[in-house]
Amino acid sequence: MNSGKRKGCGPAGGMTKLLAGIVAALALLVGGLGAVLSRQVRQAEQRLDAVPVTRISAVEDGIYEGEVETALVKVTVLVTVADHQIRDIQLTRHENGRGAPAEAMLAEMVRQNTSEVDTVSGATMSSKTIRAAVRNALAKGRSGAQEGQP
Repeated sequence: MNSGKRKGCGPAGGMTKLLAGIVAALALLVGGLGAVLSRQVRQAEQRLDAVPVTRISAVEDGIYEGEVETALVKVTVLVTVADHQIRDIQLTRHENGRGAPAEAMLAEMVRQNTSEVDTVSGATMSSKTIRAAVRNALAKGRSGAQEGQP
């Protein structure tokens, strides 16, 4: 005998449909936020890559501070230059998520006497931010550079 009840109707069936709708909406929201964040990261990386490179041969002796802030990473460095050689780079601030491995770049920059060393895999944003901060510091020491002018 047919009692007139259909499967999927009633309190349990309605709850399942509601939960499925909520899950679908959350998936769309997360996907949209991921796309926005991905675009913002790409734009930040492009800005960091656009920071001009200063030839070390044009940098006068001194200690120069460089600073760069992105939405995800904040870096301040002190770069010591003597006889057109990067003698030391001190990282005075590095606010990051998982970018601590990028700090290994600093020793490589000193060793190679350039800011242009390879980024660290898995810490790309921190790597690019550290590189940009060192570039900014070196620009301040460029022969003929005026205070505040890279």
